[in-house]
Amino acid sequence: MSKFMSYLLRHNPSRYGIAIDKYGYADLNKVVSVVRKKFPLADREFIVNLVEKSSKKRFQIKGNKIRALYGHSIEVEITYPAIIPSQILYHGTNVTFLRSILKEGLKPMRRKKVHLSKSLEEAVRVGKRKGYFVVVLKIEAKRAYKKGIKFYEGGDVILADYLPPEFISVYRVGL
Repeated sequence: MSKFMSYLLRHNPSRYGIAIDKYGYADLNKVVSVVRKKFPLADREFIVNLVEKSSKKRFQIKGNKIRALYGHSIEVEITYPAIIPSQILYHGTNVTFLRSILKEGLKPMRRKKVHLSKSLEEAVRVGKRKGYFVVVLKIEAKRAYKKGIKFYEGGDVILADYLPPEFISVYRVGL
C-alpha cells in the first residue's frame, strides 16, 4: 500500500483524479478513496496510522492533507532542512549505471534530488529495486559538504542536488 501511495503522490496523481497543490499536498479523503479501491481494508484511520507509525518517513499529513516527502517526478515545491551529513553515505543502483556515475557523478535523473542511504543495508535494498546486478557506491558526504555540496534531510533518505564523481567510489558490486 505504501508503494502505491508513493506512486500516486510522487508521480501520477492526475491518473487517479487527485489534485496536488504546489507543495505536493493532496486531499486526504480523496487519497483514501483511491487507495481503498485497490486495498479495501484501508480506511482513513489505517492510512493515518501507517503514516504516523512508519519508520520510513515517506509521507506527511497536515490537517486534511497528505503528501509524499521526497522522490517526486512531478513538479512540487518542498523545502527540506539543510543538514551536515555523516562522514559516509551510500547509494545503491544497478551496475549498468556504474560507468556513467563514476564519470559524470550522481544526478537526480527523473527525480528532483539525488537519494542517498544512511546505511549499507538500505542501499542494498534500494539497489535491488533497480535490478539484479547491484552496486553500492560509497559517498564521502562529509568531504563533499566541506567542498560546498548541500545535503538535506528527506525523511528516511538524505538528499542532494548533485554529487560530483570525486566523492563517489565503489563499495561493493553484486550483492
